[in-house]
Amino acid sequence: MEPRIIRGQVVRDASMKRYTSMRVGGHVPYLLYPEDEEDVTAAMRWLRDLDLPFRFLGNGTNVVVADEGMPVGVIRITRIRSLRFSGTTAGALVEASAGLPLSTLIRESADRGLSGLEKLYGIPGTIGGAIKMNAGSFSASVSDCLKSVRLANRNGTIRSVEKKEMEFGYRTSFVGVGQCVLAATFEMADADPGRIKADMDKVWGERLEKHPMDLPSAGSVFRNRNGGPAWKYIDQAGLRGFRVGGACVSEKHPNFIVNIGHATASDVAGLIDAVKRRVWETTGVSLEEEVEMWGFDG
Repeated sequence: MEPRIIRGQVVRDASMKRYTSMRVGGHVPYLLYPEDEEDVTAAMRWLRDLDLPFRFLGNGTNVVVADEGMPVGVIRITRIRSLRFSGTTAGALVEASAGLPLSTLIRESADRGLSGLEKLYGIPGTIGGAIKMNAGSFSASVSDCLKSVRLANRNGTIRSVEKKEMEFGYRTSFVGVGQCVLAATFEMADADPGRIKADMDKVWGERLEKHPMDLPSAGSVFRNRNGGPAWKYIDQAGLRGFRVGGACVSEKHPNFIVNIGHATASDVAGLIDAVKRRVWETTGVSLEEEVEMWGFDG
């Protein structure tokens, strides 16, 4: 009998089409679901012993994997979920594990009258993924009320990193490939629960109205540029509804690429390239991807 790798589940020859929100992509040799931090480091050791590089994945809402797949182990952190509140004089410290959905943290905080992240309500990723990309919306970012994170380095060592040591930017962070956010501590402020929930309702309503939530996508594809939203440049280039294979620029929000049925990762990548080229030719703006493209670098 094969020795136990981790306490959690191990999926062999995993199709990343099943584990990413765009619903495209090829296979990886191993996808592992650690149960806790100790399991994460055990998974990393095992993959290193196999001489396999590894990557970390949350809900897969900002990732497109190449059709050919990748010779990597993917460590999915979605089973590592815990949430703890401790009071302060002006609010609370909130400790959350990286696999917890960001929206769960926001709802639980709102129920306790704690403010700080409500403008991010509806972002579909995990806390770990949100920190890695410094997710944001409506002029707020996840790093705004972040205090510290627990981080697993490539060699499996775990350390605590204070916010002042972190290098957050627009949709960027200090977290590199092969590193994993395990948990985060946030400083939340006391506020009226009714006001917090009203803000959440407003944000959610705008998402429903403006985002194509009925089709598979990877969220916003391009970063804003030159102080302007990426969707406006794409719109100026007349690209709403433009298609490559089964991948389509959303009619509803042109910074979304949607899978209208049987799209491939090559379709998505080809459409991204076409959009960048047309926007440059039309507006002189060079767009840069926000979505992570795994396995497209050769």
